[in-house]
Amino acid sequence: MNLFHFELKKIKNKRFLYLLVLIPIITVITIFTLRIFNDIDFSTQERIKANQLLADLNHRIPYFYYAEQDPTSGLNEEEEVLYDLIDQAERERFNYSVTAYYEDWIDMNIAKQKIWNILIDISEIDPDFRSVNIEDIHMEKQLIDWAVEYDIGTHEFDSDQNSLFVLFNSFQWLFSLPAILLIIFFFSLSIFLEPNHPEFNYSKVLPVSYPRIMVNKLALFFSIIATYIFSIITGSLLLSLFDSASLKAQLNYPVVKFVEGEILSKPFWQVLLFQVAFFIVLTLLALVIVSLLARLFTNELFITFIVGAVSMIGMQMTRLSPPSSVTYNPFAWLDTANFLFYQQSQSILIVLVILFIVVLALTWFVLLRNFTLPNIRRRASYRGIRKKSKLFLLRFEWLKLQRQSILFYSTAIIVAFTLFSAIDSYQFQEIHTEQASNDYLVDLERLREQVLMYPEQIEMYQQLVDDPDTHPAELDWIEVMLEETQFYQEMAEEKLVIYESIESDILMGDFSGLSKIELAQLKDDYLYVARTGEVTSSPIIPLDNAIFMPNAYINYRLSEWKVDHEIDFVAPGGPYQTLFIPSYQESPRSGEMQPPSGIDRETFDLYLDAVNQDHRYLSGLNLLADVFNQYFYLAIFILLIGFYSLSYAREWDGQGTIRYLLVQPISLKRTFRSKMLSSLSMGFCFILITSLLVFLIGSFLNGIGQLNFPFVQYVADSLGLERSGSFLEIPMAIKFFRIVPLWQLLLMGAGLLLSNVFLINQLVYYLSTFSKNQWAIMGSTVLILGIGYLVSIILPFGFQQFLPFLYLDISSILSGEIAIMENYPYLNWWVGMIVQIITGSMLTVLAIRRVRKY
Repeated sequence: MNLFHFELKKIKNKRFLYLLVLIPIITVITIFTLRIFNDIDFSTQERIKANQLLADLNHRIPYFYYAEQDPTSGLNEEEEVLYDLIDQAERERFNYSVTAYYEDWIDMNIAKQKIWNILIDISEIDPDFRSVNIEDIHMEKQLIDWAVEYDIGTHEFDSDQNSLFVLFNSFQWLFSLPAILLIIFFFSLSIFLEPNHPEFNYSKVLPVSYPRIMVNKLALFFSIIATYIFSIITGSLLLSLFDSASLKAQLNYPVVKFVEGEILSKPFWQVLLFQVAFFIVLTLLALVIVSLLARLFTNELFITFIVGAVSMIGMQMTRLSPPSSVTYNPFAWLDTANFLFYQQSQSILIVLVILFIVVLALTWFVLLRNFTLPNIRRRASYRGIRKKSKLFLLRFEWLKLQRQSILFYSTAIIVAFTLFSAIDSYQFQEIHTEQASNDYLVDLERLREQVLMYPEQIEMYQQLVDDPDTHPAELDWIEVMLEETQFYQEMAEEKLVIYESIESDILMGDFSGLSKIELAQLKDDYLYVARTGEVTSSPIIPLDNAIFMPNAYINYRLSEWKVDHEIDFVAPGGPYQTLFIPSYQESPRSGEMQPPSGIDRETFDLYLDAVNQDHRYLSGLNLLADVFNQYFYLAIFILLIGFYSLSYAREWDGQGTIRYLLVQPISLKRTFRSKMLSSLSMGFCFILITSLLVFLIGSFLNGIGQLNFPFVQYVADSLGLERSGSFLEIPMAIKFFRIVPLWQLLLMGAGLLLSNVFLINQLVYYLSTFSKNQWAIMGSTVLILGIGYLVSIILPFGFQQFLPFLYLDISSILSGEIAIMENYPYLNWWVGMIVQIITGSMLTVLAIRRVRKY
């Protein structure tokens, strides 16, 4: 008797195994297809690099030229070597520029290789040379050497269509923690939990030992894993027809990272091999853990979810840690793609050996040994209900939902997501706090240096003014410079007094004093762009162009609100992320992806990075606001559709529990109505309990928060012009917004969330009158809502603001993003509530009318 085939035949739905092949192939082909549309203009990209290099090299060459012409100025031996290298680099740079223009990629890479060799030599003499960043130079050098060795013309790892690069890009989806848990739950768990079920009784009487039976189950498990991995590799190799590089070149591609002052480089084949090995061992480890816990609690789905949630939270806690501190942290191993990049190959091998030994031991003691464990499953409470009591049907339906532990499981899922987000926010808050402290100390030291420097300059200018030999034509200029220096000295001294007054507080971790400093800085940014003449420069905004006005003004008003309402300082300080982040396409200069005229690309990129900072603040109230701002409500919608609203169809399609009510002297309409009301009421209870737990988690980690914490809400242009006195107008932009306190945002979000829940619940019940298949109803609901929302976004007509679909995006409604982008004056939270309640009520009437006809 072949035990392996015997175990294979126990799989009831073998068609389900086709997903092991279809999902990887579809994923890989989708990634490949998306990369086809990601077209890169390599010629323009390389010419820009060559021109930037030209500017940096020519910055030094003239000095060398004049030094040679002037016999009085001498160059030491090191300077002569430096400028000789710069001259050689410029000659090769010319070849680089020409070959890039004519798209002669092979010769271009050879020219780049020569230049980068010279730049490395230059960096040893002059580390402060403008074009030389020693980290980038050494990392790029390895890639250039690889391209020259294997005759690779153009290459961009994140968009290259070569099969192995597409394969690696798919790892974050196909070899991730969710993929591991799905393989365990859908394909493997039932195999190893069979000894707990009556189906195993036949195997017990066979003349075969328990370990041998489980070994064959393990063989089936590894066959499933092998099929999955083989389909991934096969799907990627199907794309080899489109390869522009040989398989050998792809396998030897250098994966380079700069980690803690050291460059780590691994060949691509090594990363792929490590990734597959980690996936196999981690999947077996997760299977052992889930199998053990499922035997204790006899609830496979919930245990799988809990293991996944704990793993994701632990993994998130390691992502911001230094690579050297997480080498032997098991949670860091789950984030395999990140772990492999930032660890030495020797360390990875040691970790794999440790992991293999641990998994082997756990497999022997948990899976291959027959032992019994206590059943810790919670016992259901069977309380009776009198048939003649009021609201019997509603209480009956509520009791059924309660016994299914739906409320408990769905709440646990949301709490797990909340913990993940809270820990993420807490980590970034710690980093931002450290950044704010460092920035403050740097500014303090700079001010002290300025205050010490100004007296010398003032004394020098005063001597020139008092000197009778000073030419009258220069005297006026010197007096102006003296007055400006004295003015700047007074400003620096005033700022220094403010900075020094809060120094002890900052060192103690109290950043409240930075609020007024932040307000002064952001006000100066706004005045600079407004060209009032009061401020002549800004450390963030590179040019007093109108393109920078929206961000400058919104940041200024936000900071002003915080000071007026005594809101705690949020590290790292302004500027804040707003909707109006200038992009290259919005710039005055003609041509795409170009910064405004007169601004270096690097300078403009630094500005975009500064205004694109997401200032997330962790507290009970702010974490509750993240339910709307961070799209947590989508998880609520999914749980509502999958758990609560399908009770009517599920009882027809699955357990058949509705049969008891059908033989009672109760009309189907009353039964239907009671089920609808019970699922809706439990959905509202779910939101209430979830909100309370989210608030408690945030409050425990970082306090309750402040009710007046500000959020920006944008207003449609037409509404802003009509009611200009009610909103803040952005100068030079004719755009309008208002600042909404956190308590008001929570009320608006709660109203929209409840109306969405009502709409979705009634839609599911209306569709349940057409079909008794729960999967068909679930798919139809998602399809109707998804298509309705996409059509509303793709076809922006005025009547869309009176349809219920746009209001599914609660975050964009609360921020006013859709309203200002499409100029919808009536798109707001209360209109959304009215529209969704009316639509839900109409669906309720239609559903009850259809049920009455049965």
